[in-house]
Amino acid sequence: MKPFYAILANGMTALLAGPTGAIDWLPVPRFDGPTLFGRLLDEHSGGYLSLEPDVYDKVEQRYLPDGLCLETHFVVGAGQARIRTWMSVGRTAIWMTCHTDVPVRLTCRPAFGYGSVRPAYHPTAGGMRYQNPHGPEMAQLMVHGPYQSSGRVDQWIVGPGEVTIVIRISTEQPADIRWLNRPIPNDPERQWQQTAGYWQSARLPYHGPYEDLFTRSLETIRALTFRPTGAPIAAATTSLPEHPGGARQWDYRYVWIRDSAYAGEALLMAGDTTSARRIAEFLLDAVSPTERVFPAPFVRVDGTLPDGERDLLWLSGHAESRPARAGNGAIHQSQLDLAGSVLWLVYHLQQWQADVQWLKQYWWAIESLAEWMRHTWSQPDASLWEYRTIRGRHTHSRMMNWVGLVSASLLAEANAQLDKAERWHRTAEKVRDTILSDARYSGAFFPRPGNPSTDAALLTLPLYDFAPVNDPLFRATLDQIESGLLSDDMVYRYREDDLGQARHPFILAGFWYARVLLRLGRLAEADRLIHRHLALATPLGLFGEHADPISGEVRGNFPQLFSHAGLVMTLAEREQLASGRSLLHFPQDTRQRMAGWS
Repeated sequence: MKPFYAILANGMTALLAGPTGAIDWLPVPRFDGPTLFGRLLDEHSGGYLSLEPDVYDKVEQRYLPDGLCLETHFVVGAGQARIRTWMSVGRTAIWMTCHTDVPVRLTCRPAFGYGSVRPAYHPTAGGMRYQNPHGPEMAQLMVHGPYQSSGRVDQWIVGPGEVTIVIRISTEQPADIRWLNRPIPNDPERQWQQTAGYWQSARLPYHGPYEDLFTRSLETIRALTFRPTGAPIAAATTSLPEHPGGARQWDYRYVWIRDSAYAGEALLMAGDTTSARRIAEFLLDAVSPTERVFPAPFVRVDGTLPDGERDLLWLSGHAESRPARAGNGAIHQSQLDLAGSVLWLVYHLQQWQADVQWLKQYWWAIESLAEWMRHTWSQPDASLWEYRTIRGRHTHSRMMNWVGLVSASLLAEANAQLDKAERWHRTAEKVRDTILSDARYSGAFFPRPGNPSTDAALLTLPLYDFAPVNDPLFRATLDQIESGLLSDDMVYRYREDDLGQARHPFILAGFWYARVLLRLGRLAEADRLIHRHLALATPLGLFGEHADPISGEVRGNFPQLFSHAGLVMTLAEREQLASGRSLLHFPQDTRQRMAGWS
């Protein structure tokens, strides 16, 4: 993906702004809604908002030190224009303040419904109102300061001088006209400071290297989090391809059970127990005890089930990658690692901050997850990689069932449910014995029994305490991954799947590998690999799902929760190993007893 984008958010939705500050992406009213600005997926009809000089010599960008406010600085001859853009926390509004020596052009071209609906224009005092003629969505553009019409309904010339621009958005029926028409406050700096506190609360103490990127990743996790529920989405976008012109473009604007649990684990390891607990509670509340415990691998930000996948055929797609999509076909898949991911997080939350009442309150969900795993662990599934046609008995999925059953057994002991603790312990042993029997027969862990391909998901075996990092079976597996998936200090998740060849390394897999190296004591190699991956961040410190190791271009949906959570986990683990502090582990005696290794 070029150009590089910045993310701005308000806990309800998020926008992406390009290198000149132009807003090319904004779904409303939430992360998973249709777009108001969607040029990211169609250059001509998607809609955008921009504020920039017609001609300039240089442009630079940065986030302000106190949060996700984007500053875009234009140098224009002997003058300059400095524009700051942010989203207010509260009702959805975009703020732009402009201090300029030269005239700059404001263009506002919204397009509702993923670019399928042109707005109705209603001139107002000091701006323009845009209305969806087929729905309740409305946007009010207001300008405070020197400006003049350009002769078009969607463009104005603002400045020179100081100008404040606000776009207030309503999707209510009927729209709250009083709020939309409220005068612009004459103190935008105070307005920003009220929002800045939201971002500053995401920051945590950290004393290791790469502090700026560590903090940026925590802010990005916050930017991807739906404030009312505390649940993070997998990415802010839909349909950004792994490879331009290919078929791998999906909608990631939902709460994936696995991704969210991993983000909770990262936050817990970084010291944010409050946010980690909110994620755990959302995931436990999503459990359905009377059917498949997670009816789908992901849910909407409010916990409800999304619709299926549909193609947005009127859009040209990002970099001409068709089709652009809304919704995700993986909703129908069985992914058997989900319950284990959640219970690993719940167990460590309870270890971190024991709360007997909290445990009892969610015991119904914990028991449902454990019983589900007890009965389904041996079934085939689509794996964490969400293969569209491949079904098998995936080692990673089975390992995560072991993780979940061990976690549930330990939680049952803490809850004085000894009979259930023993029942889940016995099933965990059965899962362990099955995985080990297959591995001993093959001489290494395979992605699926009898399938000698390589899979980066097997790097997690020691990260979840299933296999000691120095165990011969895991070392043989690591050798295969290093020879088959490692390239230029980057890791592919696999080489090919049912959709063809994997074109680019997977950022999270590289962070898994770095954590394995840290646990092996190969610090110099780990540091080199960490440095290699962090160098792939965009100039504003953001990661996609993949990266082109040659061009440095971001690939896949952006910014990616998995990648930023992986960065936080890796740097937190490096810091904790260096200081001798404890990592997230099962108790030592449990690891020896349950894993069968001494």
